[in-house]
Amino acid sequence: MNKSIIAAVIGGFVVVTALLCMNPNEKMYQKQKHFDTANDVLIQLGNNDILDVDKNEEVHETSAFKECLSKRKRLTYSQVNFQKMKIEKIEELDEEKKKSIIEDYTKLQERLAMSYTPTKIEPVRLDVKAISPYKDENGNTIENDFIIDLVMVDEGEGMVIDYYVENYIGDNKNDRKNINVKG
Repeated sequence: MNKSIIAAVIGGFVVVTALLCMNPNEKMYQKQKHFDTANDVLIQLGNNDILDVDKNEEVHETSAFKECLSKRKRLTYSQVNFQKMKIEKIEELDEEKKKSIIEDYTKLQERLAMSYTPTKIEPVRLDVKAISPYKDENGNTIENDFIIDLVMVDEGEGMVIDYYVENYIGDNKNDRKNINVKG
């Protein structure tokens, strides 16, 4: 076979493959709600499931949870692995703690290829009881205590979560361990 015919067939294959991969109907989740304050987002988190487990035992983020996430978090994996989050306390942050959380968030933002500057940044620290989407070996619900740092930003669609760090709390409330769930 002629080299030009082989090149044309390979080129046609590449073009057809590229066209098949571009499906305009399969877009990123589009937000429906506008949250004016960080408290509105927290109410949404506390009142709704975060993850669902389907009949094949695959875990998926719920639409109610995706409403709380920034574009970046909706496009990538959110890092949240709870079926439900019971907010037990919203901690009051002094200026030093706020500054520390925002600096960590800013460092993360600087590493992104297409970082942006949100119009509003609000750090939040939560004490939560997290309910796992999975059961233990006896079929019981798994619950754990966590301290979660969030950074809520306004990126034009209202307040959303753009940063998440979870710290596991053992049996002792002072036994705080960062389990490297961050993003």
